[in-house]
Amino acid sequence: MIDRDKILNITPPGGPEDYILEIAARNGTGQLAQLLHTHLGYGHVRGCVSGQAGQVDTEEVALPEGGGFTRNVDHFDLERDFYPYPSAHFKAILCLEVIDTLTRDPMYMMDEIHRILRPGCSLILSTRRYTAGRIGSLLENCGLEVTRLETDDDCTYAAGRKIGALRDRYPVWLYPERSRRSD
Repeated sequence: MIDRDKILNITPPGGPEDYILEIAARNGTGQLAQLLHTHLGYGHVRGCVSGQAGQVDTEEVALPEGGGFTRNVDHFDLERDFYPYPSAHFKAILCLEVIDTLTRDPMYMMDEIHRILRPGCSLILSTRRYTAGRIGSLLENCGLEVTRLETDDDCTYAAGRKIGALRDRYPVWLYPERSRRSD
């Protein structure tokens, strides 16, 4: 289970004009949407899940003080489809235990995240599958400066700030089969 308070603590605050994206492995996992809006101040909270490209679900998110907002959740293949967002669009992206579910091409997702994340802005990532060392290496490989990296209760939490270009599309530790082909 994701430590919601830890995620909120390491996610930078936003403003009414800022966009944040919550990437989820499957539908129905947008439990943070309300908090991203009320506690962190993001005016635009969007979601995406792995699924049939082109489908968009609309969710009504109720606010504790009354009222609410509408959140769109886009469906597409996280490892193959173009992410339907403008380049350098999001102030922050949450990718919580999603990389654990990817089996074909996890760097495709990381490359798309790099494209849609604004320079100087943050990716918040969690995993139960990879070590803190691997995740730190992954973020640096993706042109992100690691600003936070810790393991707690078998879950690695990381935050990275976009500072440069993607370095290696196929890191050996993530794609060992590619290195065997070149031997």
